[in-house]
Amino acid sequence: MELISGQNVALTASQLTIQVTYQKNGSFGSSDIDLSAFLLTKSEKVRGDWDFIFYNQPQSADNSVGMIGSDGFQVSLNDVHPDIEKIAFTMVIDGADDISRLQSLCLTIQDQASFRVPLTERSEKALILGQLYRHSGVWKFRASGQGYNGGLLPLAQAYGVDAVEDEPAPAQSPAASPSVSLEKKLEIKAPHLVSLVKSIRVSLEKHNLTQVKARVAFVLDASGSMTQQFKRGNVQAVLDRIAALAVQFDDDGSMEVWGFAERFKQYPDVSLDNLQGYIENIRRTPKSGRFEILGGLGGVNNEPPVMDAVIETFKGSKEPVFVVFITDGGISKAKAIKDAIRVSADYPIFWKFVGLGGHNYGILEELDNFTDRLIDNTNFFAIDDFNKMSDDDLYDLLLTEFNDWLKLAKEKGILS
Repeated sequence: MELISGQNVALTASQLTIQVTYQKNGSFGSSDIDLSAFLLTKSEKVRGDWDFIFYNQPQSADNSVGMIGSDGFQVSLNDVHPDIEKIAFTMVIDGADDISRLQSLCLTIQDQASFRVPLTERSEKALILGQLYRHSGVWKFRASGQGYNGGLLPLAQAYGVDAVEDEPAPAQSPAASPSVSLEKKLEIKAPHLVSLVKSIRVSLEKHNLTQVKARVAFVLDASGSMTQQFKRGNVQAVLDRIAALAVQFDDDGSMEVWGFAERFKQYPDVSLDNLQGYIENIRRTPKSGRFEILGGLGGVNNEPPVMDAVIETFKGSKEPVFVVFITDGGISKAKAIKDAIRVSADYPIFWKFVGLGGHNYGILEELDNFTDRLIDNTNFFAIDDFNKMSDDDLYDLLLTEFNDWLKLAKEKGILS
């Protein structure tokens, strides 16, 4: 069905593919054309910055709306939160050009409707292409084509996005675009962790890491002596705190997870979507040995094989990798552990070894004296009683020496 401005149509499917196509005329310069979507309440405002979908945040928090490359959207209407009454789709020309230099512009909802935006005698830099909206329990689409002057920033602000522009104001770019804060991400998907935000922020500022992007991994000792740490919930509690830090360090907020005892296994990546109850979920694997915590891994600790697996996974990373390695001690394979650390020092991998309620940490307590490697890429601290350690202290200890390693890695050409 071909629509005109102001016309609406009832939608017959809940899964929508929306494509935006355009042709530039010969006078169009080097400007970028950027699409966005805004999930709006009855007041025609977003609930928060997480309802703003654009190139720096291509997926809504509830996964109901996501970008397809740079020229379209996938929408699952059944997954849209009940508070959302409308979804507005917009286009912005980022640069010196405006829509008068477009030869054609069309929005198509696959197999349902299309809308060719009128472009004659127009000079705006932004357009509201159309809106999905609820009406009497049915989703409809209304073609719009309404022009909007000023670019992405004022358009986002008009919809209630808490966005500010750097001074002096440059042409909009990903670095200057509105972004979703750690606090708001946690509010949506892990509200029980919101209280950690202040501690994370303070430690990041103290260690000059507020602008650092890094991949995060979690390696967990599952030998028999860790049984009480699992039962008391300390392992999940540590994982929660690392996961919140991963959201800060990594745009997708996910991290690889390994468990090890005599053998090791890589488990599904953890993120805010599957964080709650994660440890109990991976413990459901049937146990084959009396002292096993995680099925199939055995009961005694053997660190080098899992360290080798981590190195193999991340040695080609273009970003720094922050590996949190939890153990309750009983470290005996000092030579093999040193060999693994020595190899990893040539790669963008930093090891943060954390002793959790144990003893006999062996070589881990002596890493400051281990000089037979390209750079110092490790740090260790012990937690005697997790329940007595404040989040402020935990994050401070976690981030200690990470920035020092980053500087050394750049000096040696390990990181660019």
